[in-house]
Amino acid sequence: MEFFLRQVYPWLIEVSSFSPLLPFIAGLVLFPSNRSKLFKLIFLFLLVTVMSEVAGQITVRMHTKNNLWIQHLYIPLEFSALAAIYYHSFRRVAIKRSILVAVGIILLVSIYDATLGVGIAKVNSMPRMVESSLVIGIVLTYFYKVSNDLSITYLDRDPIFLLSCGLLIHKAGTSMSWGIFNDALAESYDAARMCLAIIFVLNILFNVSLVFVLKRAVNR
Repeated sequence: MEFFLRQVYPWLIEVSSFSPLLPFIAGLVLFPSNRSKLFKLIFLFLLVTVMSEVAGQITVRMHTKNNLWIQHLYIPLEFSALAAIYYHSFRRVAIKRSILVAVGIILLVSIYDATLGVGIAKVNSMPRMVESSLVIGIVLTYFYKVSNDLSITYLDRDPIFLLSCGLLIHKAGTSMSWGIFNDALAESYDAARMCLAIIFVLNILFNVSLVFVLKRAVNR
């Protein structure tokens, strides 16, 4: 345990922090020749993630005592970007309206948590749990749509299906760690670091998968 926390954990922090640059750079390379609206929406989602990491790095280098307020902004922005992707992918009006309602729910939960809840100085576990639940619900709805869409023959060629698989694993895996983070931190720093280590690994894997999503989204 001591070896992991002293040797591996700092390495995971750095790799996880810079891992969004991999799909972001791939998106920049593919962007000039791409006119796909879906591609641009996915790239917007990447831009939100990268800007969050940049803001985090800047505050760390400025020796800011607490930069958790960034996450209180990031969660509603991230979900809004994902909602735009799936809003574009569905045709049924009822589902589109449900996605808009989900965006409103995230905004309200985030505002409540930052003001009347734990405050901006603590990890926003509740908005993260709510966001993960809503994302998983949207993903499962898309899986149902795909299962009834006979026009899709090869699922590995559908960028939204690939994105949905990545999101399902990422959100399901990280939601529990974020949910218990504040309690783990109250117990010990080492327990909190173990929660974060799981999140870092899943972040890295998800960002790698986004490269393949972008390649499939070209001119779609």
